[in-house]
Amino acid sequence: MATPQTIKVALDWTPNTIHTGLFVAQETGIYASRGLDVQLLPPDPDYTKSPAKRLEDGEVDLAICPSESCIAYHESGKMKLQAIYAILQKDASAIVSKKLNNIGNLGNGMTYGSYNARYEDRIVRAVIDKDGGKGDGLKIERQKGKLSLWDSLKQGDIDATWIFMPWEGVEAAMEGMDLTVVQMEDYGIPYGYSPVIARNASSTALDQDTLWRFVSATMAGYQQAMTSVDEAVAVMSKHCNPPRSEHFLRESQANVNEYYSDGSTLGRMSAQKWRTWLDWLREQGLLESDKIEPDDLFKNV
Repeated sequence: MATPQTIKVALDWTPNTIHTGLFVAQETGIYASRGLDVQLLPPDPDYTKSPAKRLEDGEVDLAICPSESCIAYHESGKMKLQAIYAILQKDASAIVSKKLNNIGNLGNGMTYGSYNARYEDRIVRAVIDKDGGKGDGLKIERQKGKLSLWDSLKQGDIDATWIFMPWEGVEAAMEGMDLTVVQMEDYGIPYGYSPVIARNASSTALDQDTLWRFVSATMAGYQQAMTSVDEAVAVMSKHCNPPRSEHFLRESQANVNEYYSDGSTLGRMSAQKWRTWLDWLREQGLLESDKIEPDDLFKNV
């Protein structure tokens, strides 16, 4: 029997239900059945490197990241970061606050906890402007740890931050927190795929056959997670750190299952969706290059 090929994947966060299909494929032998040894690597506690940076530095073979990372890397010329799988087909993220009646009030000197992503702060300011506020009046807090921004919001150290609704949003609902929730589509912003699994398109470490075996196995893992919530919860209960209750994981899994698919094939991406996202970024003056095309940024392998 041939030795399984190792693929190291940098996770974008500590293990959570956005990653369920990956862990199901790993735990139930789906990857192994395709000759793969897939290692799922969360960030260190201080989040000293982004997943894309770990890929750039050659520490991993694939990275989970937002679509903006693919765009930003193409602008910088540092690496040809190319998405090969969209974990979520619909945007499950939101800007949230405990104190606001409307998002425009953030522009009144309130504080947003930033992950320091390339376009993040300017997108938040654009949303504030669209709501009639003054984006330039927003204060940006950059010093909080990425993994602690949600706790900082709950503790009142910041006024708003960006979260995933199937995780922190479920936690807020279960704890009875009253959140103001703003999603990009509420303001006509065609937010791109997030998160995606991306590769360095300049690297030859993973050939086409290996990529397809990984993608097909990942599709199967996410399909299995959608089909059997009991199994998904059992798998994720082994990996969440800090541990989460079965009740929480069940609620989170049921929520995120609605985002894995929009009726199209799991993981597949649309050139039109990428183009619409690029066009919006250009209209806002957020892109430095007018030469980036969707085909540069993704590939359905």
